[in-house]
Amino acid sequence: MNTDESTASFLDKTDWRKTIHRKLEASVDARGQFWYPHSIDSLIDAVSAEYPGFDAEAQIREKHDLLKSRYDELWELWLVLNSTKRKWQKYKYKRYLYHCFCHDLFTYVKNLCAKKRMLLWGSKKTPGGFELDSD
Repeated sequence: MNTDESTASFLDKTDWRKTIHRKLEASVDARGQFWYPHSIDSLIDAVSAEYPGFDAEAQIREKHDLLKSRYDELWELWLVLNSTKRKWQKYKYKRYLYHCFCHDLFTYVKNLCAKKRMLLWGSKKTPGGFELDSD
């Protein structure tokens, strides 16, 4: 009879928790780099799934669409106010907005994982030992 009590979730059994942790770490390390948006896409692919009682994919897609519409509005407003800017300046500002969008999406996914306890490592209770006498 196995009396080991496990607090590990279903994610531990499928090794997705380790993948999610790796993707979160990769996203943190890539912040400010050219490949930051790619790391966010990988993170979203790792987290997006239909877990029992929780559809992460739908929630992330909904937040993605909301953020995208907000940043598209910011871009359009900036274009109206700065229509005489050079092509390179427009490119740099659009890239900046895209990185801000990616960071907001990363923050949302990170907080979503934290709320759903996907960032906690599972652990097992080990049977207790006995104290040795110090003679």
